Amino acid sequence: MKSCEEWKPFMIMIAIDISFAVVNILLKKVLDEGMNHLVFITYRLSIATIFVGSIGYFRERNSRPPLTFRILCYLFFSAIVGASVTQYFFLLGIQYTSATFACAFVNMVPVITFLLALPFG
Repeated sequence: MKSCEEWKPFMIMIAIDISFAVVNILLKKVLDEGMNHLVFITYRLSIATIFVGSIGYFRERNSRPPLTFRILCYLFFSAIVGASVTQYFFLLGIQYTSATFACAFVNMVPVITFLLALPFG
């Protein structure tokens, strides 16, 4: 039983990598069929908002801070830059390259995030 527990993180990591590869292949296929980037991003973010928003609402409804205008502005700009623009550039890149390149380039996200965090604090 101990050996199964030792291999569990590796198996989970491999499963996540395989799922990313499958998603990138399906994204490439959808984009080759002619789906608009912005429509796909809208669907993707809307579905994510419904699922994650409802989970967050029910788990933290008693402990969350009040939603002020300042927090709402931070959330808006974070969503525009962090989710929408990032996904648009990713889909634009996967349209002109392959799914293999997209899988390899996803590993650069932490590096780019760190480099952006240096000047912006």
